[in-house]
Amino acid sequence: MPLRPPIHRPVGRRDKRERDRDTGHKRDPAIRALYASARWQRARQMFLARHPLCAECQRQGRVTTANTVDHIIPHRGDTTRFWDQTGWQPLCAPCHSRKTAAEDGGFGNRRTGRESSD
Repeated sequence: MPLRPPIHRPVGRRDKRERDRDTGHKRDPAIRALYASARWQRARQMFLARHPLCAECQRQGRVTTANTVDHIIPHRGDTTRFWDQTGWQPLCAPCHSRKTAAEDGGFGNRRTGRESSD
């Protein structure tokens, strides 16, 4: 079986996995602990079971399976807001990325007045 040739990157360039890992480590440890908790995993799973379709795609007339629970109003570590299910919405990964990038100023977007989401 032939071997895949090595991937050569310019010095200092990291792959997506390394960048994602670094981004995760920059997050506040208290917030990281909330998302890592078994309680969140169960609540997230139950919410997605009850709301299986992406809310943003539905608004645009598309049917897409949701795989992310988004905090409509970012919680910023506030545990009351974090656990308030009335502030959650189901999103697919592309819609969640677009929403978060628009709020955080990612992908060259201007930072909006709202705070960032999870």
